[in-house]
Amino acid sequence: MTSSPTAYLKRSCPHCLKLRIFLTEAEIADRIEYKVFDDGDETHTALRARMEQDGQQPAFPAVEFETDGKLATGTDDLIARFASEAEIDPATLPLYNYYLGGVFPRYGEMFRELKELKK
Repeated sequence: MTSSPTAYLKRSCPHCLKLRIFLTEAEIADRIEYKVFDDGDETHTALRARMEQDGQQPAFPAVEFETDGKLATGTDDLIARFASEAEIDPATLPLYNYYLGGVFPRYGEMFRELKELKK
């Protein structure tokens, strides 16, 4: 018996939400175990330290696949992997594409604006 991948999702992260929307709408969310955490909490701190120790740039979402025990990151890469394994075309998922075309890019704009204001 194989174990499920574990997805580490930061509660306030739009990239984590993007992955979760894809997995849910693709009807494969039940194939993954989820660990949801808040920015700066014990889980977040431990994951960041683990990634840095492994020479990785900390990023979320992160998924631990049983094959190597490492944390895979890169939202688009993770979605592509899950889509390929499940033979699902993300372009056919209306809610996922609604998020990509509206809220997600707007959030990115606001993040960049806020970053500039803090300089």
